[in-house]
Amino acid sequence: MSAADTLRQDIIAVGSYVIVQRQKYRKLYKLPAENGGGNMLALGKERVEMSAIIGKPFWTTFKMIPTNSNKKLTNGKSYRLEEVHAAESLDDLKDLLPSGMDNRKITDDGTSQKLSTQEIMELREAGKSGREIEIYFQQDHVKIGSLRMDSLAQILSYCDVKSDGLYLLYDSGSQGLAAASLLTRIGAKTSGRLVYLHPGNMAQTTLIRAMNFSNEQINRLSTVNIYSLMRMYYQDAMESKESFGSRDASGDSSKLVDPDSPEAQIQCNDSPNLLKRKHSDATVSSMVPKKKPKWLSETQSAVDLLKSCKVEGLAILAAKEHPLNIVKGLLPFLGTSRPFVIFHAYREPLQEVYVMLKQRCDVMNIRLLSNFLRSYQVLDDRTHPDILMNDVGGYLLVGYLVN
Repeated sequence: MSAADTLRQDIIAVGSYVIVQRQKYRKLYKLPAENGGGNMLALGKERVEMSAIIGKPFWTTFKMIPTNSNKKLTNGKSYRLEEVHAAESLDDLKDLLPSGMDNRKITDDGTSQKLSTQEIMELREAGKSGREIEIYFQQDHVKIGSLRMDSLAQILSYCDVKSDGLYLLYDSGSQGLAAASLLTRIGAKTSGRLVYLHPGNMAQTTLIRAMNFSNEQINRLSTVNIYSLMRMYYQDAMESKESFGSRDASGDSSKLVDPDSPEAQIQCNDSPNLLKRKHSDATVSSMVPKKKPKWLSETQSAVDLLKSCKVEGLAILAAKEHPLNIVKGLLPFLGTSRPFVIFHAYREPLQEVYVMLKQRCDVMNIRLLSNFLRSYQVLDDRTHPDILMNDVGGYLLVGYLVN
């Protein structure tokens, strides 16, 4: 990748996804393609004009400045953004306070007084409000299928995702987080491809679009409905077998017809009508060209990929369904001595899959794993675990497919 391409990716452009952070609040925002009042971001009851971030690099800090149009709007106040080169964080301000980081040095001398609502609003408008724009996603783990960051890291590790090869993913509830992670691990300007299977009519691609991948990288991603893929894959195999059988049957059943026979006369009488009908059908078909739907072409492309080679790794993330039948249907696409990873939020479905796989002679090194991630707060002169934490990270079933 050239330096110009790298610089172009680090600049916020129209249509890009950014994550806006103000203190501890983060929100995913897409810059619309059209201008003229369309770049407004809602932060609670406040509206922010986002046109100033176009052409700026990521991780830029901006200051929210009230606009002159603040005339008691029903939706709150509106702000414009101004770039700042140096901003103070809340921790920096706490270091300057005489009380320090906590309240142990505060002396109650009776001089403190309550602030009114108007004074609080004035202090808030005059305070340090500029925050960074971070390329980071933070979501409730329940909304993404209880997929925690340590579980996602282990899925990428056990699936052995590299920059080359074909990888197969089934995901039904992570909003595209797993597909975006695998596509990031495969990388840009490589030969790796990813087939993303989903159960519904539309794939969950929210986070894939938010990653601002290049067109070259997006073209190596195929999003296909799992039922359409399985139907077309095995239907092509059955049609190829039937074509050989019908070809042999047609050669054996060929026979000559006497020109003077009644059958030949009937065929001659019907031939003008048949020619007219065929000519009219050909005219209509030439006037209305047939166009394949996009999902059909993507499904056919994925079927051709799976027929040409075996996949290097298989990842199954079943959020709401039992993974047993999905594992049975997708394991034949996996190559020999290649890993597979199955993720589920609960242990019991994976136990049934574990028993089924142990009865097979072509699966080895099966393990059922559970992770426990705990974050720690590192403060001055003390360290303790985080009290508010997520204790549900899901379960993993990993193994290898052999001959």
